[in-house]
Amino acid sequence: MYKVFIVEDEIIVREGIRNSIPWDKTSYILAGEAPDGEMALSIIKDIMPDILITDIRMPFMDGLALSRIVKKTLPWIKIIILSGHDEFEYAREAISVGVEEYLLKPVSSQDMLQTLDKIACRIDAEKEELLNIEHLRQQAQSNSDTLRERWLKDFIKGNVPTADAIEKARELGIDLIAHSYTTAVISASTSRDNHSQSIAVKLIIRSITEKYSNVILFQGEENKHIMLIKGMPGEKTESDSLEESVYTIAQAVKHEVERNTECKIAVGIGGVVNRLGEVSKSYFKADRIVNNETAVGLWQISDGDPLQTAEGKDRLFDQTGLLNFGGDILWAKFRYASKKDIDSIINEYTGLLQDSAGEGPILEYFMLGEIIVAASKIIEEFNGDINTIIPFSLNKYELKEIINSRETFNEKIRALFTAVIEFRDSRMEGRYQSVILKAREFIDQHYGDQDISLHTVAFHVGISPNHLSTVFSQDTGENFIEYLTRVRIDKAKQLLENTAMKNADIAGKTGFSDPHYFSFIFKKNTGLSPREYRNSKAKGKT
Repeated sequence: MYKVFIVEDEIIVREGIRNSIPWDKTSYILAGEAPDGEMALSIIKDIMPDILITDIRMPFMDGLALSRIVKKTLPWIKIIILSGHDEFEYAREAISVGVEEYLLKPVSSQDMLQTLDKIACRIDAEKEELLNIEHLRQQAQSNSDTLRERWLKDFIKGNVPTADAIEKARELGIDLIAHSYTTAVISASTSRDNHSQSIAVKLIIRSITEKYSNVILFQGEENKHIMLIKGMPGEKTESDSLEESVYTIAQAVKHEVERNTECKIAVGIGGVVNRLGEVSKSYFKADRIVNNETAVGLWQISDGDPLQTAEGKDRLFDQTGLLNFGGDILWAKFRYASKKDIDSIINEYTGLLQDSAGEGPILEYFMLGEIIVAASKIIEEFNGDINTIIPFSLNKYELKEIINSRETFNEKIRALFTAVIEFRDSRMEGRYQSVILKAREFIDQHYGDQDISLHTVAFHVGISPNHLSTVFSQDTGENFIEYLTRVRIDKAKQLLENTAMKNADIAGKTGFSDPHYFSFIFKKNTGLSPREYRNSKAKGKT
């Protein structure tokens, strides 16, 4: 399925595209729409559509300006420009921006579908070409620069004297001069023997980062890629500008790699530093974060702030296997996992038990003991009492009952993980827990404001829009737009059930400027139109 987003200031045109195409019978999902480029931009960054349909002339930010930003920050998005002006200058500028199609209004549903199909074929062809092994080998060889990468590895690890760094970098064609710096380490889940996937990941990352003049990209150890991002003077403070840049790039890399390959991506982001001599500190932090994440199977973007590694726990993983009898693997799972990760953790251990079927309960004994020890470490770290938090008795009789039944074992382990993670979260005063709570409160209070956006909420909570988008989706399991839409739909349901307000008035009160779009989104989320929903509830009360 391909996600489509529409940006058009004329409601009639927007409605025409939305209502004339039977989306549920095609390979396309109408992921959202907006009346102007400025409002659309933050939604697009959150939804990450495959295809953007935009008018060329709109208030606040026109389609060409929007297309330039999208092509720079989200380069995989294919763009269709709509225009009522048959002028060569518009078409020429649109082509220079990199849009795929330029259509003159009015556009029939048949023409639009044909254009969408044409672009979908291009997306598929690009993916096929990207994964062509011979093509990948040729690209990798032609772009190799061993000397440059070896020197950058030494520099990033602090092995190059600061006094010599700028001069030597200049000799290698590298511009290190900037006002500030940050780093990011990208780790891919490719196996060592899957060379084609490794090269595909490398080329995707390179194709994204080469669009940024302030990014220096080079290969790290094994399946890691390192980005050094330079801070440049701008309207924002340098740290804000760098944060926006690194999260923009990280989101693009993760989305594009995971969309086009079978690999998962984790990104560790180091802190902002102001001196070349401090770049290694930023790098080692980023590398530690990504090591910690991948060790426990968390493939996400993080700067490590909300989950600071406990003292003495920097090395979380032991390469000997899943059952790490030092407890670090399990400790890390309790320390970093969220509730949504519990089932995958249970399945991981259940798989081991199935492999050892017929060997008696000895593995269950070891496993249960390791899990309890790791849980107790987390509970102790947060000053809790293991006997009041673990949801079963630790006496030998109950433990024996647990290991004698696979069903009971899974049930008790799931309850244990849930209890410990809930306890951990209740004690943590991490930066993002408070940020997300503040963001949710703001959304709950301002959902009826048609101008609310990722940018306005990010400004309210004090972090960049891309940073908020990342941590919001990773911590809550739904992106900003999904949460905002859910709040609006829930409020609309209440009004439909308990008032006689007209649909148009309910749409306006819940933040929808267009009553028809409100009906479309309501049915998309509930399976019923607003009228059908109201009638069903009225029948239920009689």
